[in-house]
Amino acid sequence: MKMMLTRTERLALLLHLMGDDATDMARQGLSGEKLEELEQALKDFHDYPPSQDEIDLVLGDFEDYFRMALQTAKKSDEGSEGADGAAEGPKILQIPEEVFDVELEPTRRFERPKLTGDNVRDLNQMHPYQVAQALKNEHPAAAAIVLRKLANEHAAKTLEFMPELIRPHVFLQLATPSTVTPLIQERIFAKTLELALRIEERETEEETTDQMANLMRSLPRPLRKPMLDELEKRDKALAEAVRNKLYRFDDIEKLGDRDLQKLLGQCQTETLVCALQQVEESLLTFVLSNMSKRAKESLQEEMEFKANAKDEEIEDARSAIARTLASLCESGEVKID
Repeated sequence: MKMMLTRTERLALLLHLMGDDATDMARQGLSGEKLEELEQALKDFHDYPPSQDEIDLVLGDFEDYFRMALQTAKKSDEGSEGADGAAEGPKILQIPEEVFDVELEPTRRFERPKLTGDNVRDLNQMHPYQVAQALKNEHPAAAAIVLRKLANEHAAKTLEFMPELIRPHVFLQLATPSTVTPLIQERIFAKTLELALRIEERETEEETTDQMANLMRSLPRPLRKPMLDELEKRDKALAEAVRNKLYRFDDIEKLGDRDLQKLLGQCQTETLVCALQQVEESLLTFVLSNMSKRAKESLQEEMEFKANAKDEEIEDARSAIARTLASLCESGEVKID
């Protein structure tokens, strides 16, 4: 049975997922019947949590929320006069849909478009993946300035291709009228186009996973688990891949003595024997100093016997220890300094 959600319900569900800040911002731009409809939908999702199918539907359909954002954006001095003389809210997506004519099917390499000299029009010729890659390291406000000038479908797809952790921040900026001067905006468009043109092919899934793991490692640890949990609801395989790369073998150097002893107690001797091959002398000394005399002598003897371990064996062993470390860190049993 096909799931049906009204536009207001979809907006409410997205706001429900994004939290109070996004919800309060949306409320400020609505009044009357529209606000009542939103409040009722928010209450329904609070009282009756959404199903995973409903969540998947909303997360995969950003275009509807961009259109709704047109109605919820705050009024600005640049708004045009409506029929009753009141200033209308600024348009967030200003390019007619017919201008957008980009092939959205998966492709590995991108052909360079024939540039027109109009940065906005040329950006609309780029594949959304290329624009997303150009914007992923920019401030959310700058990304929003570009998205406002893209066709609806292009903007939706561009946001979809951006990293999971960045999307909500960019979306919130879309609901806030820009005060950046046209001159600065044009420079942003030019720079984005320049960066987008450098993206000639898609990154592999492994490269994307590495980037997400590196980004996650830069976040405070209390924020990691809820974000990984949310990612797991949307893409279990990707969440597991990111989690496996979030902790690395060389992180054991950051453990205190007691925490290292807990980790060693969870690792099989044969795994340690392989993993410690070819490591820095300081790391080996650190590990051995946290083992009993009997265990240390046994490990050193085994390492001499296994001195010809293959690189693949060593890498597999280190990955296994990293997974064990991840499990201990996620459960709070050990802490990386």
